[in-house]
Amino acid sequence: MIQHTLHKALWKGLGASLLGVALAGCGSNGASDNTSADTSGSASTSTGSSSTATTNSGSTGITQPVSGTGTSVGASAASFSAATATWTKITAAKAGLEKVVASKNLKTVHEAAFKVRDLVRTLPAQSSGLAPDKAKTLATQVKNVDQLASKLDAAGDSGNLKATQDNQAGLSDALDTIHDLYPSGTFK
Repeated sequence: MIQHTLHKALWKGLGASLLGVALAGCGSNGASDNTSADTSGSASTSTGSSSTATTNSGSTGITQPVSGTGTSVGASAASFSAATATWTKITAAKAGLEKVVASKNLKTVHEAAFKVRDLVRTLPAQSSGLAPDKAKTLATQVKNVDQLASKLDAAGDSGNLKATQDNQAGLSDALDTIHDLYPSGTFK
């Protein structure tokens, strides 16, 4: 009976240790899970933009950072410097588009819309630090911006101010969605 209890406790401890090592390994491979297990079997959950959860694997005491922002472990606003530079250009191009639409100079909408589109297309290559789900959303929004730029071009060429304004609003919404995919403070 004692040997059976000891055997059971050993396997339980070994299982918890292996689980801790596996979770630490998953975390270092870019997993964006906010939960980390310890050897007692309880889980600690991280909230906030950046915290550290401790995974205790026997006496090794592995410490694994956990990101609460949905970005890959270790990704920060600083790791998106190229995207930040591009975002500054996107903001200026968006302002240029807004000025063109406000002036009702619809024949030049396509130039301004395609400038925004072309800059947005470069973001995925500059955003490898995003979590997989956010990278997928970024790819979807890049396609959305492509479609909206084409619609802006068509509406502008046909002189349809209402459609131009509606598509400009949609483009603005898509850009807001893209902005929100990045860690807070990335685009100051």
